[in-house]
Amino acid sequence: MSRDYLLDVLTMLGLTNREAEVFLAIAARGEASVKDLLESVDIHQPQLYNILSSLLRRGFIRVSGTRPKVYIAYDLSTIIETHVSTLLSIKESVKGVGQSQRGGSQISISYGMNGINNGVVDVVSNAKTELYGELPQWMLRSNIRLFMDALNRGVNLYLLIYPGIDNDCLSSMRKYGDLVRARTAKLGDFLLLVADFERGIYASRRAIMNRSSASFGYLIQDIDIIARFLDIFSSTWSKSSDALRADPEKSRYPRRYLNAHFASLDLKELLGRGHRPLITVRGIDIRRGEPIEVRGVVSSVESFNRVSSIIMESDGRRYSIGGYDAEIEDIEAREVIIEAMDADPPR
Repeated sequence: MSRDYLLDVLTMLGLTNREAEVFLAIAARGEASVKDLLESVDIHQPQLYNILSSLLRRGFIRVSGTRPKVYIAYDLSTIIETHVSTLLSIKESVKGVGQSQRGGSQISISYGMNGINNGVVDVVSNAKTELYGELPQWMLRSNIRLFMDALNRGVNLYLLIYPGIDNDCLSSMRKYGDLVRARTAKLGDFLLLVADFERGIYASRRAIMNRSSASFGYLIQDIDIIARFLDIFSSTWSKSSDALRADPEKSRYPRRYLNAHFASLDLKELLGRGHRPLITVRGIDIRRGEPIEVRGVVSSVESFNRVSSIIMESDGRRYSIGGYDAEIEDIEAREVIIEAMDADPPR
């Protein structure tokens, strides 16, 4: 593990750069006196005493009762676990504070990598049904606990990771079966995370890969803009490589989709294997502009360029189903539920 990475971790835990350097110098030796530290760190003695006092007060190190005094660093994983426990306790007590109560379209800007990461946490933590993400490997790894929490809530994850995904992350997610689908691409389009077609965060690929303090991201609660970004995400998804693939024949049903395009991918595969999927669609009757709910059997999936339409039969009538902002289909789907692989399962 690189020194620069450890310095980044310690600054995220609230240390200054100089405090982090002193902590690492103590940790490298196991224990160190003031004399040892003055020899290994380029620092003046009065400043060193101030830093040691700060590290002691904040629980990063302890000191022996001997003379000369010897300073010992706590294990970094122990320090992190303490911070996590404290933050989880705080999280429960402040839940809802600062949460927006306004409706309508919203776009806001978050500055710096900490601000962007706060936006990531906000989106992932609020996902209830589906989470779509296109993000670099380092960001997945640093937030893996957050994604595990989403999976434990039963959220379906669609993750596109660039330029690849490491084995530790794969093994962590693999045990969740068909809840998670992951693909890799050598070059991503951007940082994008979208929860339930309701809220998302976007930042440029260059800003994220450079991890610049001058970076900024956009927090989006405008469904039309989210839909346009998901169109790009879906296009890149179709050209990417499988890392964790869910076989729709082995998936658990019913399965709920808020993005009709990804429902159409699974339905097309089931049809290709000879199944007659039973689905329920909730959305808008395009001609009447009214809410509609239809239950029936899928007969085909028709694709043209980036547009896929689900064709279903219900009570002797044929319906074409499109996604958000559909115009030529009968129904603009806001929710598709695959209830069973076959309308009439074999006995």
